[in-house]
Amino acid sequence: MTPPRLIVITDWSRGTETTLLERVERALALARPTTVLVQLREHQLSGRDRLALGRRLVGLARRHGQRFGVNDRLDLARMLGADSVHLGEASVSLADARRLMPDAWITRAWHGGPEPEADALVLSPIFEPRHGRPALGVGALGGAKLPVYALGGVTAERAARARSAGAAGVAVVGAVLGDDDPTALCDALGILR
Repeated sequence: MTPPRLIVITDWSRGTETTLLERVERALALARPTTVLVQLREHQLSGRDRLALGRRLVGLARRHGQRFGVNDRLDLARMLGADSVHLGEASVSLADARRLMPDAWITRAWHGGPEPEADALVLSPIFEPRHGRPALGVGALGGAKLPVYALGGVTAERAARARSAGAAGVAVVGAVLGDDDPTALCDALGILR
């Protein structure tokens, strides 16, 4: 899989399903094909509801030539034909994930310290504190052996700073699922159609 520049992580607590699907589709349509990965997170949903939502998101991603991934749930990722799986700190090992999904692009959550194994790392929080962790700053993005994606307080201006600091791309929630137009974000990442 060609690594994306933008990972859009779902968070359905930010509005109605219809509104959020529209916002995800807007970002997918703005960007050149294969440059965006939409990642289904939604831990609070039942397996049945997450599968149904995943089917809708896969359809949107495929229609726009973009990629689709699932956070933690390898069973759902397999059922949905996901291109990618994101492993949290307490997830299965990379080796176990690779056995179940040998062709998937596998990312892992990283909060500094020893670098975990994966195809790429999602480092957070970069710009704003999150879950009691202080912001690491853009200086944390350089020096990793693996490609790193910046997460936490990313805006269009901050996305450009993250890329300049060595990030392969950014992972976002609010920058796409909020009310803002994602055009500036896609432009800052150099992925506008």
